[in-house]
Amino acid sequence: MKLAVVADEIGTTLEEQIKSMKLAKIKYIEMRKVNDKYLWEYSREKLKQFKQMLDENDIEVVTLDSPVGKKPFPYERKMKLFNIYLDISKIFNNKYIRIFSNIGKELDETEIRKNLKRLCESAKKENIELLMENERATLAESPVDCARLMKDIDNINIIYDLSNAFLENHKVFEAYENSKDRITYIHLRDYDLKKEKYAHLGKGDIGIKEFMRTLKQDEFNGFISIETHLPMNNSGETKQDLFLKSMKNFYKLVEEFNITIN
Repeated sequence: MKLAVVADEIGTTLEEQIKSMKLAKIKYIEMRKVNDKYLWEYSREKLKQFKQMLDENDIEVVTLDSPVGKKPFPYERKMKLFNIYLDISKIFNNKYIRIFSNIGKELDETEIRKNLKRLCESAKKENIELLMENERATLAESPVDCARLMKDIDNINIIYDLSNAFLENHKVFEAYENSKDRITYIHLRDYDLKKEKYAHLGKGDIGIKEFMRTLKQDEFNGFISIETHLPMNNSGETKQDLFLKSMKNFYKLVEEFNITIN
């Protein structure tokens, strides 16, 4: 499997993000925000500067985390943002763009599938593959919902966010088994139900250790992208401090199950 991280969860500035990645020995980055601003809020010139910094540090952008399909954005804005992210991809040369399921004017599956097919075709022309993430408070809260929406549609697969499914009371392992043919990318983070807070990987209630064992058994060869959300716990530690603690736990699981990271 390959290992990536969500950039703004390991540092606020790009310099901080790069430093965290080097300390954790990770070379793939998933770009969402820099300096608390989405990529689409930057000029092309500034984005090119970001790309140059990443190249100089041998870091490859694998995914652009777009907000397309999230609830707060009106339909017309979502469609415009999608085209903006296709254009940004020409700068970063990324493989994937992340979207969510609410890409219709209404939550009508027929309309959403029609729009999804159109977006997939547009992305394919630019050699970009789409990834739909299961997101809380959207039509697709579990990967099973994602798989249903993308049935018979090409150029799209699933980002399975375990904690999103877990927090909406879906059975994490069952959801994986019922949709794993379309899961090529995983967002990994943990959650402590008693404390009602995100936890270091393997220290919460989601069953991260068991899930990693399952991925090993399935010979999963996609991307694992590490999220923490731990700064939300108000611990006083930096994003980097919290991230590196979770990575230490993650690498212990990698070693325990003899998992190869490419």
